[in-house]
Amino acid sequence: MSSTGSRGLLTLATRQLLSRWEETRHSWRDQKADEFENLYLSEISNNLNSTLRAMEELEQLLDKIHADCD
Repeated sequence: MSSTGSRGLLTLATRQLLSRWEETRHSWRDQKADEFENLYLSEISNNLNSTLRAMEELEQLLDKIHADCD
């Protein structure tokens, strides 16, 4: 699978996770739900963009390496 495909799958999976979380929040509205969101889900959202940038940089580096080997 290409890096572009992997980035797309990661983005889609994150969107699906956050969508499911929003559904769950309708019935789970206590302090533990807040803690879960703050500890885990906010980190996923915050780190997604930096992860995608790192994947893109790695893809560019690998492309350069492959071109240099040809």
